[in-house]
Formats: sequence, C-alpha cells, structure tokens
Amino acid sequence: MRRGVIALDRLVGTLIALSLLVVGGAAVAWQYGELPAAPDRITAGPVSDPTGAEWWPWATGAAGVIAICFGLWWLARHLPRRVGGRFALPGGDRSGKLVADAHSAVDAAAKALARTPGVRDGSGQVVADRGQLVAELTCTVEPTADLEAVHAAAARTAADLATVVALPKIHTRVRLRVARSDRTTAVARVI
Repeated sequence: MRRGVIALDRLVGTLIALSLLVVGGAAVAWQYGELPAAPDRITAGPVSDPTGAEWWPWATGAAGVIAICFGLWWLARHLPRRVGGRFALPGGDRSGKLVADAHSAVDAAAKALARTPGVRDGSGQVVADRGQLVAELTCTVEPTADLEAVHAAAARTAADLATVVALPKIHTRVRLRVARSDRTTAVARVI
C-alpha cells in the first residue's frame, strides 16, 4: 500500500472508533439515566417524513451508487501495484542502456525455492509497497514440510536474488502458504 492510503486508513479508522465510543457511551449513559436533558423516548418523525416523497428512491439509489464507487476505489487503492520489470543498470555506453528484467529473476528465484523438499510450488513478482520496490516470492508448502529447511532455503534464495538483481533499493519478501487438500490432511492425521 502507498503511504497516503495508510494515513487515510488510520485517520478514517480513528474517526470511526472515536464516534463509536462516543455513541456507545451516550447510549449506556442514556440507559442508566445519566443524561439529564435526554428524552425518555426518541421518535423518528422528522426523519421518516422524506421517505414517502417521490425523490427519496432516486436519492437513496444515487447515494448507493456513490457508496459502491467509493468502496471499489478504496479497495483498488489497497492493491499492491506491480511495477515495470525492466530497470536500468549503471555502466551503459553510448550505444544503449543496460537493463535488467527483475520479474524474470524473481520468478526464477521462486521456482528455485519451489525445488526445496516440502515446497509445492512458487511464483514471484516485483511490486511497489509503501514507496519501496519489493521482490515478492510466494510459495506453497506442505503441512509436513521441515520449516527449518524451508527457512534456510528461503534465506539462501533471497540472498542469491539480491546478488543477481543488484538493485540498491529492492527488498525481498517471502510468503509461505500452507497447502490444504484431502491428501495432505490424511497424511497429517497418520503422522
């Protein structure tokens, strides 16, 4: 995620939490009679009057469409951005530039990690996360895999990838997911 999205998430989350605390506290205080000016009963007379008007369905429909569009925009802003995989390398001459295809290197590293015993498959990509380039390796491991061996292989693969890509501002993230299937569940029960 980008820093602006994170800041907006925190601000909106804080405002929602504070408003819920205030409303909840007011409801508890009203229930126990601690609000001296509160009525015994709340009526929705002024609020329910517009619901019978002709414009009400159109207004609620428009508000719903706006809320859906805002929600889709909000979700889209939370997706990690995949960045272009070609990066310029220092040392180019007049005849052209030296470029590296980081996506291919990251995907090859994930495939190499997938050859580790206990790792089912792997894929890789380069994404922009919080303003940083991240080489993201995603692998699926068997539930019976030796996690120390997988950790050692992941550390070796990350070090090799850093050497191969050689971009100064790239970070490596290895995500391991545990496989779930009837076959692995049966094996886990036997062991």
